[in-house]
Amino acid sequence: MFDNKGDKLLLEIEEEDADPEEQHPRCEHGPTVLFYRQSQLPGQGYFACSAHRDSELCNFHLPADQWRGQTSGTPLPQRNYPLATGKTRNPSLLDPTLSITALSEDKVNAQYFFDEAAVKFLTSQCKNIGASKVICMGAPRLHFHLRHQLQSFLLDLDERFAEYLGPEEFCLYNMCNNHFFYNRSPFEKFLEGTSTEQLVIVTDPPFGCRTELISHTLRSLRRLHNRINQLPSTPLSMFWIYPYYSANYIRQEMPEMEMSDYRINYTNHLRYTNVGKQSRFCGSPVRLFTNVPLRLLQLPVEEGYKYCQKCECYTANENLHCNRCGKCPSVNGQSYRHCDACDLCVKPNYVHCSNCRRCTQKEGHNCSFYQTKQRCRLCDQKGHIETECPNFKGKLQHTKGCLLCGKRNHGERRCIQRSKYFREHHFMDEITVECL
Repeated sequence: MFDNKGDKLLLEIEEEDADPEEQHPRCEHGPTVLFYRQSQLPGQGYFACSAHRDSELCNFHLPADQWRGQTSGTPLPQRNYPLATGKTRNPSLLDPTLSITALSEDKVNAQYFFDEAAVKFLTSQCKNIGASKVICMGAPRLHFHLRHQLQSFLLDLDERFAEYLGPEEFCLYNMCNNHFFYNRSPFEKFLEGTSTEQLVIVTDPPFGCRTELISHTLRSLRRLHNRINQLPSTPLSMFWIYPYYSANYIRQEMPEMEMSDYRINYTNHLRYTNVGKQSRFCGSPVRLFTNVPLRLLQLPVEEGYKYCQKCECYTANENLHCNRCGKCPSVNGQSYRHCDACDLCVKPNYVHCSNCRRCTQKEGHNCSFYQTKQRCRLCDQKGHIETECPNFKGKLQHTKGCLLCGKRNHGERRCIQRSKYFREHHFMDEITVECL
């Protein structure tokens, strides 16, 4: 995320069990987050609410250099679980998400409820991987469906659900900082006696939430589960519901997460659905990201999915396998095509720009600006294209085709002479390039 001056906005999150001198000040929504620009040191930033970006919703703002530790702040008192208000809490309870008014603040608690197909799909995937317990983090409709079939616990920032659910299956919770507003003992009891194969976390965060915050919370819940069950540092199965265009942000934080082709639809969002006049022409952009191997997910054929023998997983019908790229490349619901000049698959409406050495949108394309947003195919650094690579200024002997060898049947990333110029380090699907 960048500010209006193009400076990257970084953040620091309070670690679990942090020492007093490392703790952050509290607002009414729990520990705050330290924000600072890339050009600043962390001590020059400011503390703000983790859940609310709008000052009208939470106006906490404290410059970092004014924070004096615990002596300057009072810890939040733990809330008592609300007493029953007349609404019956019992296992046969109908789903209140079908009748309550959805919260609509996009920056923190926008409630977009899964449609029936998405609920059935997520339920079947939980069962397919052998889960017997599910943590529904911000996914209330899924919880009310699951509670009749599997053991489920709802963590949500909407206190209204306490009117319908007891403490054994609900806790008021801020997923942006892993803060439990009520006593978390019932949640810890829910985790007891569960192996990593039996538990899955399903989270459907607000799409405006920073991925750093959600990934930090997922890791914190994993550590809590392992500590309670005296397990080594082992992963938990996770389903993270988020738009496909946030894939890079998710993988920066959790490289093990892969994106499934399944499109998640909501009942109360005009654009995140495949029905209605305002729906997108290629369907909802919301996908399932998971650390579960995609080959274990069974996407429903009757909803427009197929099994790709070469990828060994299910994919959308319109996602055509590319033998050159070695995968089904589409992410947005269209049928991509392979560009020989780019040597990769691109959106069908893109055209190749020889100046930028890439395919891009035909309209509104500014070469100089566009190139500053690209990642160099030589050094893998962002901010320039290959012909402007500072590591190879004056060193490139070829001007057409592959810049490393001059041939035109491949790009620089596939060139067999690449090892003469670079040393690449691979770790958890991330590649670090070192120029020789």
